[in-house]
Amino acid sequence: MKTIVHLITGLFILMCGSVSAQKYQDTLITVKNVKLHYEYDVSWSKEVKARNIEQFIKNQSEPSIKSSTQIQSILQHIKLSKEPCDNSGFESGYSGWTGLSLKHGITILPIENGLILNPGVSPLPFTGTAYGQNFTSIETTGTDALLLSSTPSFSMSKTAPGSSGTQSIRLGNDQPGFGAEGIAKRFVVTAANAKYYFQYAMVMDKSHSNANGSANGSEVFFIAEAVDMTGVTVDKMVDIAAPSNPFISATNTPGEGVKYYRDWRCAYLDLSSHIGREVVIMFINSDCSAGGHNGYTYIDDTCATCKNTAEGAIDLDLKGHECINPKQTFNGTFTVPQAATNVQISFEIYQNGTMLNTIAASTVSGSNYTVDVAATDFPNQMPGTCYDVVAKLTFNLTDLNGNVQTVVQYSANPVLGVQYGQTSGFNNDICFCINNLGAYCCDSENLVVNGNFEAGNSGFTSAYTLDPSTYPGQYNVTNTAVAFGATVTDHSFCVDPVTYASNDNYLTVNGKTQQTGSSVIWEQTITGLRKGATYRFCANFKNMKQCTFDIFPKVKIEAGSASSAVFTVNMPTANACAWQNADLVFTATGASETVRIYLDETGNGDGNDLAIDDIYVGALSDPGLAITVQHNGTNNAIIASVNSIATTDDTIKGNCRKYYWYVAEVTSYPSIVINWSTFAHGNNTGSNLPPYAGTSSATTWDLTTAFPGYTFANNKLYIIGMYTPECDCYDSDFTYQLTFNTTAKNANTAGITEEQKAEIIDAILNGLKPGKTDSSSTDDLETALKDNVQLYPNPVMNELTVSALNELITEVVISDSAGKIVKKQSFVSQNSVEKMNVSGLAQGLYFVKVISDKNVYTSKLIKD
Repeated sequence: MKTIVHLITGLFILMCGSVSAQKYQDTLITVKNVKLHYEYDVSWSKEVKARNIEQFIKNQSEPSIKSSTQIQSILQHIKLSKEPCDNSGFESGYSGWTGLSLKHGITILPIENGLILNPGVSPLPFTGTAYGQNFTSIETTGTDALLLSSTPSFSMSKTAPGSSGTQSIRLGNDQPGFGAEGIAKRFVVTAANAKYYFQYAMVMDKSHSNANGSANGSEVFFIAEAVDMTGVTVDKMVDIAAPSNPFISATNTPGEGVKYYRDWRCAYLDLSSHIGREVVIMFINSDCSAGGHNGYTYIDDTCATCKNTAEGAIDLDLKGHECINPKQTFNGTFTVPQAATNVQISFEIYQNGTMLNTIAASTVSGSNYTVDVAATDFPNQMPGTCYDVVAKLTFNLTDLNGNVQTVVQYSANPVLGVQYGQTSGFNNDICFCINNLGAYCCDSENLVVNGNFEAGNSGFTSAYTLDPSTYPGQYNVTNTAVAFGATVTDHSFCVDPVTYASNDNYLTVNGKTQQTGSSVIWEQTITGLRKGATYRFCANFKNMKQCTFDIFPKVKIEAGSASSAVFTVNMPTANACAWQNADLVFTATGASETVRIYLDETGNGDGNDLAIDDIYVGALSDPGLAITVQHNGTNNAIIASVNSIATTDDTIKGNCRKYYWYVAEVTSYPSIVINWSTFAHGNNTGSNLPPYAGTSSATTWDLTTAFPGYTFANNKLYIIGMYTPECDCYDSDFTYQLTFNTTAKNANTAGITEEQKAEIIDAILNGLKPGKTDSSSTDDLETALKDNVQLYPNPVMNELTVSALNELITEVVISDSAGKIVKKQSFVSQNSVEKMNVSGLAQGLYFVKVISDKNVYTSKLIKD
């Protein structure tokens, strides 16, 4: 990461010149034909001076810690921290941090490559206070003594402003000699610490730079760097006390001359590209490589979010703008230093790290700004095309040399010189809207990408090839069927030309004929599914008649291992809006399923051409079934109703309108035992009354009913409820209440078991068997179904999934309620998950025996 302040003329330009009131003399030493600054103590003897110069020259050939063997050696000796933010404010001293004993021995750029081992990873603290030694200290609340005694005096806190703690760490002493000391922490990056914040303040000598003022790699500096476990830099920030940096101040210190300092500053390293991976954070303070200048740095509140308002900051609010419409207004807030002039704000658009456009702020008021951005400000407005965006703040400040410097701040800082925008990674801040709206078969979220084809040829694959000519074996995404001599209008537009006024695309397919089988003409893998949940897959089809030997397309839709029967698409071709819908309900066997549309190619003749539009996959919605039961204590009459007791809200979701009331006496509670001889059920087509619900009656039980024909006895507890089968876009549902005299209890969360629920549904759908006795929560099954074996969905329509945990399934046997085996399937492969097609079974209650390599399990299954 670059520093938060970016200076157009260069932040790190240092002015050359001697330092007054110091005991070090500057000279030039030639090393490998390069003249380097070297500073020596004038009190040294000739022998000491010669020995130190020899060591200085030798240091220039030492390997940098950034060389792969050096850095990897360091990283492997840093213990992995389980808590990345443990002791982030140094309130527990050095706990959780690893010491780095280094030396600034090489004069080179980038400046951090001049660090060498001295000897590397070492125990904390470092206690050296003399020339060339490493030093660290845990500082407590107070003021930096050196700056306080300087002229002009400056009161700089030794702990970060606003910190909740009372301690910080100081890296570096007040003696020169190439010393460099650091601390490090190794951890796994998470979303919580993907931006690794910290605060720092520094006090440094000005040191030798090039004659033109540019940095040469010898200077005193501070670096915060993150590397991966191979030593490759993830992000870094380097700061040098340069008079050309407008945030650097100067003061004269007793006996040492000019000192530069930078007050507390908030910064961060961007680790978001390495979430889930190990990184090492390093904070290093370094003396100059010429030997005569020194500095020290305070660090506090690592891993704690902060904002650098004192030096100017800007943010950008992208909330609600993830999808770009024809015109957007972006906004945010900003701050600038009091002395700032020429304040300007702009909005930058990037793609693949390259800036494409800059738009000036529309309004600036106080600390707020807005930017109006039109769709044409982006080079490509194709739906699904994405960009990175960032807000940019610039202002002018005067530096210590009296020069005006331009400061640049971003709402998201570049990482190693690359601008990723607000979110890590390329092209993921905002996208042009994909119009996925359409007149689908259900209103819940459509999990199909580009299901209405408004985003063109994207989101799906096909065994056919894309070609606007659309010859046999080819397809096209288009808004006209002129290539087929047909007239077709977008399905959604046909349904509602106002709501879907912009929908006009559909898929056209020129089907092959005289082949040996069928081909997948459309396919997509749907993600984000919930295992065991029920979903609906549907699409709209329209045949396009050809002039001679026309063949009607024969189509099949498939989701995972579930598939529909082959159906013929045959709609009035003269009606451009005559679309034929087909659907399939399936159960997800995992987090994703592949859905396909097949076209039969065996026909002999012309035609076999069709259009497809508005493909949908979505979860069956919860019907939200609710009932109210009211008891009249004076005459033992009970009335029940869907929703409230009033008839005005008697509605059930779904177009099929199927429902079943049921009622029975309960002889035990809370472990519910049903007296089946009192069981009855009914709906708007009639009712079935006791005994054994065997007496059919034309008397209906409407959505609000008093259960005509059923006699409620005195002082009895009854279970009264409703069952609605899977229908339209809604899943099946089951609810009940327990009623005794005037007391009604909602027992939906306790009491009745899944087996009893299945028995009730079976009794409703298939009748109650004569002689059936009371039912309790424990059944005489061969073996109770345990948690490690599951059947789903239950109730089931077409495909049953049998899943065993840590067991291999060898055989599944399904028997009807009379004990007759109706389906038996052995599994030679013996997997822990197997599937069975049960579409041929009649509706009703069945017993499923699951035989594994370890146990036998039996449970009940309802076939819808």
